[in-house]
Amino acid sequence: MILRRVSLTTVSLLTAFLFALLVPIQSAALAADKSGKFSGMGRYKVKGTATVSQSGGKTIITLGSDFSSSSGPDLYVYVGNGKPSKRIAKLKKFKGSQTYSFSGTDKITSVHVYCKRFSVGFGTAKVN
Repeated sequence: MILRRVSLTTVSLLTAFLFALLVPIQSAALAADKSGKFSGMGRYKVKGTATVSQSGGKTIITLGSDFSSSSGPDLYVYVGNGKPSKRIAKLKKFKGSQTYSFSGTDKITSVHVYCKRFSVGFGTAKVN
């Protein structure tokens, strides 16, 4: 009986210790939102705010109410690390707030409005 109590106590202490270790790791994974301002590329105008947040294994891209983009065919939202490397979704509209989400918590340093058909960048927001 004494051995059984020690085992349960040991397991309880070990569980509490592991939980205490995991809570800061989860908090770090839910780092503060990152945001940045768009700037147009070449003759294209894109402006406004892009915000990247992560929660529950998903990444959420929010284009603010101040967002606007030159119109163009086949515009998509991409993310990456300085260059558009992962296509997220077709741009919903050329002006105003919009939200996109995808599975995964990739490290992202930039959000892009990119014309897929002609492989042309319209604008980039560096997020930090």
